[in-house]
Amino acid sequence: MTNYLIRRFFQMIVVVLLATVAIYAILNVAPGGPLSGLRLAADRRTRVSDADIARLEAYLGLDKPLALRYIAWLIGDDWMGADWMYAGLSLFREPMVGTDGRPIMTTTESGERVQAFQVYRFWTNPGPPLLNPGYVLWVWGEKNEEGIWIAESIRVKPPVTERAPEDVNYVGSVINTSGAEITTTDLNNNRATILVNDQTQYQFPPGEGKPRPTEGNWINISWLTGYNGVLRGISGYNGSGRGILRGDFGTSWRLAPSQPVANLINTRLGNTLLLMTTATIASLVVAIPIGIYSAVHQYSKADYMFTTFAFFGSAMPVFWFGLMLILLFSYGFKQWGLPYMPSGGVAMVRAAPPGSLLDLMNVSPGSFVDRFVHILMPAAMLSLLYMAGWSRFMRASMLEVLRQDYVRTARAKGLMERMVIVKHAMRNALIPIITIVVFQIPSIFGGAILTETIFSYPGMGRLYFDALGRSDWPVVMGILFITAILVVIATLTADILYTLVDPRIRYN
Repeated sequence: MTNYLIRRFFQMIVVVLLATVAIYAILNVAPGGPLSGLRLAADRRTRVSDADIARLEAYLGLDKPLALRYIAWLIGDDWMGADWMYAGLSLFREPMVGTDGRPIMTTTESGERVQAFQVYRFWTNPGPPLLNPGYVLWVWGEKNEEGIWIAESIRVKPPVTERAPEDVNYVGSVINTSGAEITTTDLNNNRATILVNDQTQYQFPPGEGKPRPTEGNWINISWLTGYNGVLRGISGYNGSGRGILRGDFGTSWRLAPSQPVANLINTRLGNTLLLMTTATIASLVVAIPIGIYSAVHQYSKADYMFTTFAFFGSAMPVFWFGLMLILLFSYGFKQWGLPYMPSGGVAMVRAAPPGSLLDLMNVSPGSFVDRFVHILMPAAMLSLLYMAGWSRFMRASMLEVLRQDYVRTARAKGLMERMVIVKHAMRNALIPIITIVVFQIPSIFGGAILTETIFSYPGMGRLYFDALGRSDWPVVMGILFITAILVVIATLTADILYTLVDPRIRYN
């Protein structure tokens, strides 16, 4: 069993990596990309410059070649252009300080004010990798030839209210950097190249371009990833992303600009887990006994009734049934003067409206009862769908097992019928059900898109739907990546559960 689990673990790694390639490739073939509208703008007032386009592409991560973008999404871009790597099991933690020198405080979930920290694995010295597209530069140096400057000193991002000194030789905005070369454009959109070396001095705004901390164990990797190192060609793509394999899913582009995708997922995940777990457990509790009873009492009136119910639940459109629930229990009950159910949401944000079921029960906003009432209709809709399919699978599997020789032998030995059904038949009949149910694990995370959309339920399914509609690729790719991991975990879980249900199965 141990050898089998080890082999499966390495297989899972390969499958997940192949899934990341497929996810990134498919979602990056959209024609034009998200900046296509800006590039096609014909109005002079709405037209953007090359520096603005480069700045937006750098912010969205579109400035890299496709293969390099995938690598940055996978393992991060904070190592590109880095000069030092922190040698420790944990990340290097440094207190965050504002431009005024005061410590930056943050508020915990309990309301306590604590010091905020910045964490690092890689550190980049002041230099070209820290010059992002759009940064304004004041350059002191010599002009080597037409359009090429050898910089002695560079001031980065000077205040817009400050006029450039008379001795400044060149003023321009960064377009991109490659190794020791900085491509810029001046106010007249004329391009120039700035060459730097180890003697070039940099002046960054307060809090940026700081020297490396003296404490901690740092390893010099500038020979490899620095702007003069072996991988100097990618040093200009230095960023702060740590990659999905290190728990950083990037930032949202459209749904919540500049907000980490992980935060968006955290705010929705609890709602989806509550909904999907409730629907799954309720479905299993009802579907398995119904399937067993229908198989044992084949062609009885109860069997026909359960079969009709299963056909109705399988054939019924989910979106239609959800709308009918809202029309009946929310709109209809309200029109008839009956206590009506909430039509959507996860909890109340203010006092319950008069005449509603929540008002009749005197429920306070955000309480357990409030969340339970809100989840009743979407959970009922999902449960009906799952019950219909799972009960049919259980019935078919049970009928096949009941015809086996070992079941006849158990009955011939005089065992009680209940013991024959539960101990001998049901365990083997559960194998197909396990295969189906374990793949519900990714759905517990991913949510039900139609259900959450119809009931305006703020869960993962609704988040995925909104992200697709607004082309928020980091959110979509983050959800798909976690779903891919859960799929391979579900497969392994099914294999392990097989050994618990069927003693004939062994992985030796």
